[in-house]
Amino acid sequence: MTRNDSPKIVICFVVPVILFFLITTSLAKAQSKFGFPETTNKIAIFADQLPSYMTEARARFAATHYVGSQKLTLGITKRLRKYNPKFVVLHYHLAIWQQQPKHRFIIDGKRWGNDWDFVNKHEDWFWHNEKGKRVRSKIDGKYLMNIMNPEFRKYWKKSIARQIIAGEYQGVFLDSASPALLPWEAAWADPRLARKAACSRRFEELNGLTWCEAYEIFMADLTGFMEFLGFATLPNIGALFTTWDKTDYYTTASGAFMENAFQTRNAKDWKMAMDRTLKLINRDKIVIFQSYLKRDADYKTRMYYLGCYLLIKGRYSYLNYFAKSIFSWYPEWDLKLGKPIEPVKSIKDLERGKNLYCRKYEKGEVCVNISRKDKVVNFKQPVFRVIPQGGGPVSKDGKIDGILMFEKGEKFVLKPWEGLVVVYDERKTKKMELGSL
Repeated sequence: MTRNDSPKIVICFVVPVILFFLITTSLAKAQSKFGFPETTNKIAIFADQLPSYMTEARARFAATHYVGSQKLTLGITKRLRKYNPKFVVLHYHLAIWQQQPKHRFIIDGKRWGNDWDFVNKHEDWFWHNEKGKRVRSKIDGKYLMNIMNPEFRKYWKKSIARQIIAGEYQGVFLDSASPALLPWEAAWADPRLARKAACSRRFEELNGLTWCEAYEIFMADLTGFMEFLGFATLPNIGALFTTWDKTDYYTTASGAFMENAFQTRNAKDWKMAMDRTLKLINRDKIVIFQSYLKRDADYKTRMYYLGCYLLIKGRYSYLNYFAKSIFSWYPEWDLKLGKPIEPVKSIKDLERGKNLYCRKYEKGEVCVNISRKDKVVNFKQPVFRVIPQGGGPVSKDGKIDGILMFEKGEKFVLKPWEGLVVVYDERKTKKMELGSL
């Protein structure tokens, strides 16, 4: 975005391509959702971001192993789509904040920049505290915006659409979206946003709405516009552990990016978050789970994340976890469990004893123990426990270091906050090609 850009120019750019994109995306939607492939019978990995420079071997690996990624310039996207024409790429943009001048995003598919010069001219677009001063995040300095200002909303929609079209993206990842962030990031500059105020206090600036209510209107409006053009909206709503946050994230967007998903050791919070997430999954929304490891060899945490994902995975559910390197691969991601036997309406449907949850697939089963004590999981016949070894960064020549081992048994001990995956026939699992989609 340059200094001379304006909403009027953006609108002129978008309107002529609306019909084209509606026609070209209608056929794709019949087999996928905004380009995202179905995940009913597979573990699907969505990479957070890929390096700007990759050897040809690494580019081939990324295109044929990951479902997609984000924050990629058009040149990198086209390179990946030579190996996988269906490779999904999302545009990156903040949701309810304006990026500060020194932080950049991809503005036209090719260049990293910022639209600060234009946005900065519109004082009424910014959120102000009671002293009339702009409110910035204490985390990274971004600016909170007045999401009920009609001119701001018009500009936001048109400029994001223009950026998506230029970058040939399938949609937009809207970062820092949740109103639950406001007490942590904005209350230091505007005490009116402290504690639970985002969902309980009404603001004149928001036409008498709470921030949570205003978010719902803002996101539904943005999503309606983007989906009309054939693009998905995926706001980063966090892990849904905040009890007081009653915001409707479930019908107002195309799906969600859930950062820090499953990262709790509180059983009550875990159950609440799983049921909230199921509201998305049971509506066939696109859900990307992203969690973090302290080290690649933390096998217990890896199997816990994988187990949680498999417990509630639906038609458009994607996973990622990593330690230091985003460009990583773990052997457990190659498991072929087939389809789940039944859909999950509530996490309670999967309860097998207190704080033990299990789900059956065509070729195996998964369990997660969220209690403070070891649990013994019994099976009616011998099965094979999946034990990953190795895994981590992908080498420059596109190689991965990792294998799956199997322990045969009819019962297994599951430690607190640990996941268990068993397969019925390990021979078929051993023969699989690691990492193939």
